[in-house]
Amino acid sequence: MTSSQTTRAKTIVATILLLPLALFAVKQFLRPSPLHTLPIIAITQIVEHPALDAERAGVNLALNKAGYIDGKNIKIVYQCAQGSQATAVQIAQQFAGLAPKVVVAISTPSAQAALAPCKESGIPMVFAAITDPLAAKLVTRLGPREEAVTGVQDFVPIAERINFMISTIPNLKRIGVIYNSGEVNSSTIVKLMKIYVQGKEANIKDMEIVEATANRSSDIPVALNSLLGKIDVLYIPNDNTAVSGISTIVQWGKDHKIPILTSDTSLTDTGILAANGYSHMQMGEFAGNQVVQILNGTFAGYLPVQTEHEIETVVNQDAAKKLGMYTN
Repeated sequence: MTSSQTTRAKTIVATILLLPLALFAVKQFLRPSPLHTLPIIAITQIVEHPALDAERAGVNLALNKAGYIDGKNIKIVYQCAQGSQATAVQIAQQFAGLAPKVVVAISTPSAQAALAPCKESGIPMVFAAITDPLAAKLVTRLGPREEAVTGVQDFVPIAERINFMISTIPNLKRIGVIYNSGEVNSSTIVKLMKIYVQGKEANIKDMEIVEATANRSSDIPVALNSLLGKIDVLYIPNDNTAVSGISTIVQWGKDHKIPILTSDTSLTDTGILAANGYSHMQMGEFAGNQVVQILNGTFAGYLPVQTEHEIETVVNQDAAKKLGMYTN
Protein backbone atom coordinates (compact mmCIF):
# COMPACT_ATOMS: atom_id res chain seq x y z
CA MET A 1 0.00 0.00 0.00
CA THR A 2 1.39 3.40 -0.93
CA SER A 3 1.70 6.26 1.54
CA SER A 4 -1.19 8.14 -0.14
CA GLN A 5 -3.42 5.07 0.11
CA THR A 6 -2.50 4.70 3.76
CA THR A 7 -3.42 8.34 4.44
CA ARG A 8 -6.84 7.91 2.71
CA ALA A 9 -7.51 4.76 4.71
CA LYS A 10 -6.73 6.56 7.97
CA THR A 11 -9.04 9.42 6.95
CA ILE A 12 -11.92 7.03 6.20
CA VAL A 13 -11.48 5.26 9.54
CA ALA A 14 -11.38 8.57 11.41
CA THR A 15 -14.54 9.74 9.63
CA ILE A 16 -16.37 6.53 10.54
CA LEU A 17 -15.29 6.86 14.16
CA LEU A 18 -16.35 10.52 14.35
CA LEU A 19 -19.70 10.05 12.57
CA PRO A 20 -21.64 8.95 15.70
CA LEU A 21 -20.30 11.98 17.56
CA ALA A 22 -21.36 14.27 14.73
CA LEU A 23 -24.86 12.76 14.62
CA PHE A 24 -25.14 13.15 18.39
CA ALA A 25 -24.19 16.83 18.12
CA VAL A 26 -26.81 17.40 15.42
CA LYS A 27 -29.48 15.73 17.55
CA GLN A 28 -28.54 17.88 20.52
CA PHE A 29 -28.73 21.01 18.34
CA LEU A 30 -32.16 20.11 16.98
CA ARG A 31 -33.59 19.00 20.30
CA PRO A 32 -35.86 21.73 21.74
CA SER A 33 -34.47 23.44 24.79
CA PRO A 34 -36.56 23.19 27.98
CA LEU A 35 -37.57 26.85 27.41
CA HIS A 36 -39.21 25.97 24.11
CA THR A 37 -41.31 23.25 25.70
CA LEU A 38 -42.90 25.66 28.19
CA PRO A 39 -46.46 26.93 27.65
CA ILE A 40 -46.31 30.18 25.68
CA ILE A 41 -48.12 33.40 26.63
CA ALA A 42 -47.97 35.70 23.61
CA ILE A 43 -48.45 39.44 24.24
CA THR A 44 -49.06 41.88 21.40
CA GLN A 45 -49.19 45.65 21.88
CA ILE A 46 -49.89 48.34 19.27
CA VAL A 47 -47.39 50.90 20.60
CA GLU A 48 -45.33 51.54 23.70
CA HIS A 49 -46.53 54.34 25.95
CA PRO A 50 -47.08 54.62 29.74
CA ALA A 51 -50.69 53.38 29.81
CA LEU A 52 -50.20 50.29 27.66
CA ASP A 53 -46.86 49.50 29.29
CA ALA A 54 -48.58 49.63 32.69
CA GLU A 55 -51.26 47.23 31.46
CA ARG A 56 -48.57 44.78 30.31
CA ALA A 57 -46.79 45.10 33.65
CA GLY A 58 -50.10 44.34 35.38
CA VAL A 59 -50.53 41.16 33.32
CA ASN A 60 -47.04 40.00 34.31
CA LEU A 61 -47.72 40.84 37.96
CA ALA A 62 -50.88 38.72 38.02
CA LEU A 63 -49.03 35.80 36.43
CA ASN A 64 -46.21 36.05 38.97
CA LYS A 65 -48.63 36.23 41.90
CA ALA A 66 -50.23 33.01 40.65
CA GLY A 67 -46.86 31.29 40.45
CA TYR A 68 -46.37 31.57 36.67
CA ILE A 69 -42.80 32.74 36.09
CA ASP A 70 -41.32 33.53 32.68
CA GLY A 71 -38.57 31.04 31.85
CA LYS A 72 -39.52 28.73 34.70
CA ASN A 73 -42.95 27.31 33.97
CA ILE A 74 -44.15 29.60 31.15
CA LYS A 75 -42.54 31.40 28.24
CA ILE A 76 -43.69 34.99 27.60
CA VAL A 77 -43.28 36.22 24.03
CA TYR A 78 -43.85 39.95 23.53
CA GLN A 79 -43.94 42.05 20.35
CA CYS A 80 -44.89 45.69 19.74
CA ALA A 81 -46.31 46.90 16.42
CA GLN A 82 -44.77 50.38 16.82
CA GLY A 83 -48.09 51.99 15.91
CA SER A 84 -48.56 50.08 12.64
CA GLN A 85 -51.77 48.15 12.09
CA ALA A 86 -50.13 46.16 9.28
CA THR A 87 -47.37 45.12 11.67
CA ALA A 88 -49.97 44.19 14.29
CA VAL A 89 -51.54 41.80 11.77
CA GLN A 90 -48.16 40.23 11.00
CA ILE A 91 -47.45 39.78 14.71
CA ALA A 92 -50.83 38.10 15.22
CA GLN A 93 -50.18 35.69 12.37
CA GLN A 94 -46.72 34.85 13.73
CA PHE A 95 -48.17 34.25 17.18
CA ALA A 96 -50.77 31.86 15.79
CA GLY A 97 -47.91 29.76 14.41
CA LEU A 98 -46.40 29.46 17.89
CA ALA A 99 -49.59 27.78 19.19
CA PRO A 100 -49.55 29.71 22.48
CA LYS A 101 -51.80 28.82 25.39
CA VAL A 102 -53.17 32.38 25.39
CA VAL A 103 -52.74 35.54 23.31
CA VAL A 104 -52.94 38.79 25.28
CA ALA A 105 -53.83 41.74 23.04
CA ILE A 106 -53.20 45.17 24.56
CA SER A 107 -55.15 47.95 22.74
CA THR A 108 -58.08 47.81 20.35
CA PRO A 109 -55.98 47.72 17.14
CA SER A 110 -53.90 44.79 18.44
CA ALA A 111 -56.98 42.89 19.58
CA GLN A 112 -58.71 43.40 16.24
CA ALA A 113 -55.60 42.17 14.42
CA ALA A 114 -55.32 39.07 16.63
CA LEU A 115 -59.00 38.10 16.62
CA ALA A 116 -59.20 36.18 13.32
CA PRO A 117 -55.87 34.29 13.66
CA CYS A 118 -56.82 33.26 17.21
CA LYS A 119 -60.26 32.03 16.20
CA GLU A 120 -58.91 30.15 13.17
CA SER A 121 -56.24 28.46 15.31
CA GLY A 122 -58.44 27.85 18.34
CA ILE A 123 -56.25 30.00 20.58
CA PRO A 124 -57.89 31.80 23.54
CA MET A 125 -57.49 35.58 23.55
CA VAL A 126 -57.58 38.03 26.46
CA PHE A 127 -57.78 41.73 25.60
CA ALA A 128 -56.79 44.76 27.66
CA ALA A 129 -56.98 48.55 27.22
CA ILE A 130 -60.22 48.27 25.27
CA THR A 131 -62.86 51.01 25.50
CA ASP A 132 -65.69 49.30 23.61
CA PRO A 133 -65.20 45.58 22.82
CA LEU A 134 -68.70 45.35 21.32
CA ALA A 135 -68.17 48.22 18.86
CA ALA A 136 -64.75 46.76 18.02
CA LYS A 137 -66.52 43.42 17.35
CA LEU A 138 -64.20 41.53 19.65
CA VAL A 139 -67.06 39.79 21.46
CA THR A 140 -70.75 39.27 20.74
CA ARG A 141 -71.71 40.00 24.34
CA LEU A 142 -70.05 41.01 27.59
CA GLY A 143 -71.40 38.00 29.49
CA PRO A 144 -70.45 34.35 28.86
CA ARG A 145 -70.16 33.54 25.14
CA GLU A 146 -69.24 30.77 22.73
CA GLU A 147 -66.06 32.37 21.40
CA ALA A 148 -62.82 31.87 23.35
CA VAL A 149 -62.32 35.59 23.87
CA THR A 150 -62.55 37.70 27.02
CA GLY A 151 -60.82 40.65 28.61
CA VAL A 152 -61.16 43.95 30.44
CA GLN A 153 -63.11 47.02 29.29
CA ASP A 154 -61.75 50.41 30.40
CA PHE A 155 -64.76 52.56 29.50
CA VAL A 156 -65.17 55.59 31.77
CA PRO A 157 -68.84 56.73 31.65
CA ILE A 158 -69.33 59.86 29.55
CA ALA A 159 -71.18 61.73 32.32
CA GLU A 160 -68.20 61.06 34.60
CA ARG A 161 -65.81 62.50 32.01
CA ILE A 162 -67.81 65.66 31.35
CA ASN A 163 -68.55 66.36 35.01
CA PHE A 164 -64.86 65.92 35.79
CA MET A 165 -63.96 68.53 33.17
CA ILE A 166 -66.63 70.97 34.37
CA SER A 167 -65.49 70.65 37.99
CA THR A 168 -61.84 71.16 36.98
CA ILE A 169 -62.18 74.08 34.53
CA PRO A 170 -64.41 77.00 35.64
CA ASN A 171 -66.91 78.28 33.03
CA LEU A 172 -66.01 75.49 30.63
CA LYS A 173 -67.79 75.73 27.27
CA ARG A 174 -65.47 74.51 24.51
CA ILE A 175 -63.82 71.09 24.85
CA GLY A 176 -61.15 70.24 22.31
CA VAL A 177 -60.51 66.57 21.61
CA ILE A 178 -57.52 65.19 19.71
CA TYR A 179 -57.77 61.61 18.51
CA ASN A 180 -57.20 59.11 15.71
CA SER A 181 -60.48 58.75 13.81
CA GLY A 182 -59.37 55.27 12.73
CA GLU A 183 -59.36 53.96 16.32
CA VAL A 184 -62.78 52.60 17.27
CA ASN A 185 -62.23 53.28 20.96
CA SER A 186 -61.53 56.98 20.37
CA SER A 187 -64.21 57.66 17.77
CA THR A 188 -66.79 56.00 20.03
CA ILE A 189 -65.86 58.27 22.95
CA VAL A 190 -66.01 61.44 20.85
CA LYS A 191 -69.38 60.46 19.39
CA LEU A 192 -70.83 59.78 22.84
CA MET A 193 -69.41 63.03 24.24
CA LYS A 194 -71.14 65.03 21.51
CA ILE A 195 -74.44 63.24 22.11
CA TYR A 196 -74.18 63.77 25.86
CA VAL A 197 -73.51 67.54 25.85
CA GLN A 198 -76.41 68.05 23.42
CA GLY A 199 -78.82 65.94 25.49
CA LYS A 200 -81.36 67.44 27.86
CA GLU A 201 -80.46 65.08 30.71
CA ALA A 202 -76.99 66.61 31.01
CA ASN A 203 -78.47 70.05 31.82
CA ILE A 204 -75.58 71.73 30.00
CA LYS A 205 -76.04 74.90 27.94
CA ASP A 206 -73.95 75.96 24.96
CA MET A 207 -71.19 73.38 25.48
CA GLU A 208 -69.30 72.39 22.33
CA ILE A 209 -67.01 69.50 21.41
CA VAL A 210 -64.32 70.66 18.96
CA GLU A 211 -62.57 67.81 17.16
CA ALA A 212 -59.03 67.56 15.80
CA THR A 213 -57.97 64.28 14.20
CA ALA A 214 -54.43 62.96 13.98
CA ASN A 215 -54.20 59.56 12.33
CA ARG A 216 -50.40 59.51 12.68
CA SER A 217 -48.07 60.95 15.30
CA SER A 218 -46.70 63.31 12.66
CA ASP A 219 -50.20 64.79 12.25
CA ILE A 220 -50.39 65.93 15.87
CA PRO A 221 -48.82 69.43 15.55
CA VAL A 222 -51.15 70.43 12.71
CA ALA A 223 -54.17 69.02 14.53
CA LEU A 224 -53.28 70.93 17.70
CA ASN A 225 -52.78 74.22 15.90
CA SER A 226 -56.21 73.86 14.29
CA LEU A 227 -57.68 74.16 17.81
CA LEU A 228 -55.99 77.45 18.75
CA GLY A 229 -58.50 80.09 19.83
CA LYS A 230 -61.35 77.60 19.68
CA ILE A 231 -61.13 75.69 22.99
CA ASP A 232 -60.98 76.17 26.76
CA VAL A 233 -59.45 72.78 27.47
CA LEU A 234 -57.89 69.90 25.53
CA TYR A 235 -59.14 66.41 26.31
CA ILE A 236 -57.30 63.23 25.35
CA PRO A 237 -59.45 60.06 25.25
CA ASN A 238 -57.77 56.65 25.46
CA ASP A 239 -56.23 57.23 22.05
CA ASN A 240 -52.98 55.43 21.24
CA THR A 241 -51.86 57.87 18.55
CA ALA A 242 -52.39 60.91 20.77
CA VAL A 243 -50.77 59.29 23.79
CA SER A 244 -47.75 58.22 21.75
CA GLY A 245 -47.20 61.93 21.01
CA ILE A 246 -47.93 63.12 24.54
CA SER A 247 -44.69 65.11 24.88
CA THR A 248 -45.65 67.22 21.84
CA ILE A 249 -49.15 67.75 23.20
CA VAL A 250 -47.94 68.72 26.69
CA GLN A 251 -45.45 71.23 25.28
CA TRP A 252 -48.16 72.76 23.08
CA GLY A 253 -50.41 73.10 26.12
CA LYS A 254 -47.64 74.85 28.05
CA ASP A 255 -46.85 77.19 25.18
CA HIS A 256 -50.46 78.28 24.78
CA LYS A 257 -51.60 78.04 28.44
CA ILE A 258 -54.25 75.46 27.59
CA PRO A 259 -55.06 72.90 30.31
CA ILE A 260 -54.97 69.25 29.26
CA LEU A 261 -57.22 66.59 30.78
CA THR A 262 -57.58 62.87 30.14
CA SER A 263 -59.00 59.62 31.47
CA ASP A 264 -55.52 58.10 31.51
CA THR A 265 -54.16 58.44 35.05
CA SER A 266 -50.70 57.27 33.99
CA LEU A 267 -50.22 60.50 31.99
CA THR A 268 -50.27 62.95 34.90
CA ASP A 269 -46.51 62.53 35.31
CA THR A 270 -46.00 63.84 31.77
CA GLY A 271 -47.23 67.34 32.62
CA ILE A 272 -50.96 67.28 31.91
CA LEU A 273 -53.24 68.95 34.47
CA ALA A 274 -55.40 66.05 35.67
CA ALA A 275 -56.87 62.66 34.86
CA ASN A 276 -60.06 60.90 35.86
CA GLY A 277 -60.06 57.19 35.10
CA TYR A 278 -58.63 53.82 36.03
CA SER A 279 -55.28 52.51 37.18
CA HIS A 280 -53.80 50.81 34.12
CA MET A 281 -51.60 48.61 36.26
CA GLN A 282 -54.70 47.34 38.04
CA MET A 283 -56.58 46.87 34.75
CA GLY A 284 -53.67 44.83 33.41
CA GLU A 285 -53.70 42.75 36.57
CA PHE A 286 -57.40 42.02 36.02
CA ALA A 287 -56.57 40.79 32.51
CA GLY A 288 -53.67 38.76 33.90
CA ASN A 289 -56.02 37.05 36.35
CA GLN A 290 -58.15 35.97 33.39
CA VAL A 291 -55.04 34.54 31.73
CA VAL A 292 -54.31 32.59 34.91
CA GLN A 293 -57.82 31.15 34.92
CA ILE A 294 -57.42 30.04 31.31
CA LEU A 295 -54.05 28.44 32.08
CA ASN A 296 -55.75 26.60 34.93
CA GLY A 297 -58.33 25.13 32.55
CA THR A 298 -61.22 27.62 32.37
CA PHE A 299 -62.70 28.22 28.92
CA ALA A 300 -62.16 31.88 27.98
CA GLY A 301 -65.75 32.34 26.84
CA TYR A 302 -67.01 31.44 30.32
CA LEU A 303 -65.23 34.48 31.75
CA PRO A 304 -67.35 37.66 31.57
CA VAL A 305 -65.69 40.80 30.21
CA GLN A 306 -64.79 42.87 33.25
CA THR A 307 -66.51 46.25 33.16
CA GLU A 308 -66.80 47.50 36.76
CA HIS A 309 -63.77 49.32 38.15
CA GLU A 310 -63.00 52.02 40.66
CA ILE A 311 -62.48 55.46 39.12
CA GLU A 312 -59.74 57.67 40.53
CA THR A 313 -58.80 61.33 39.98
CA VAL A 314 -55.14 62.37 39.85
CA VAL A 315 -54.06 66.03 39.72
CA ASN A 316 -50.62 67.28 38.71
CA GLN A 317 -50.06 70.06 41.27
CA ASP A 318 -47.10 71.55 39.37
CA ALA A 319 -49.14 71.84 36.18
CA ALA A 320 -52.00 73.42 38.16
CA LYS A 321 -49.68 76.07 39.64
CA LYS A 322 -48.22 76.93 36.23
CA LEU A 323 -51.76 77.46 34.92
CA GLY A 324 -52.56 79.70 37.88
CA MET A 325 -55.01 77.21 39.34
CA TYR A 326 -55.31 76.22 42.99
CA THR A 327 -56.20 72.68 43.96
CA ASN A 328 -56.68 70.91 47.25
